Amino acid sequence: MAEAIGPIKAEVRLAQLLGDDFVSEPSQIGAPSNNISAGQRVELTGSPFEDILSSAIEALNGVSRQEMYADQMVNSYLRGEAELHEVMVAQSKMSIMVQLAVTTVNSAVSTFKEITQMQI
Repeated sequence: MAEAIGPIKAEVRLAQLLGDDFVSEPSQIGAPSNNISAGQRVELTGSPFEDILSSAIEALNGVSRQEMYADQMVNSYLRGEAELHEVMVAQSKMSIMVQLAVTTVNSAVSTFKEITQMQI
């Protein structure tokens, strides 16, 4: 007989939404760091909306840290302290993170607009 599928816990869903980069430690020294170490669970304290909003803000801070790290890598390369491939990897990560953040924000705004225009 088939087993009932239980609801997904909020911690698991947030981990799925935020991805592995948010919960794992970077491997390079000087790379942007997150407040959450590898294997540590995300603590949910308030309402689900508050938890998701605070996680989104932390993820956007991570994008900002990656952007600053990429800029530091460019400056290090110009001074001869970093290799070109390291700079290119940092720039590519930053570009992908910014694209994902912009797409996510645009999607959230679009969804919010649709919800506010619903007829009750």
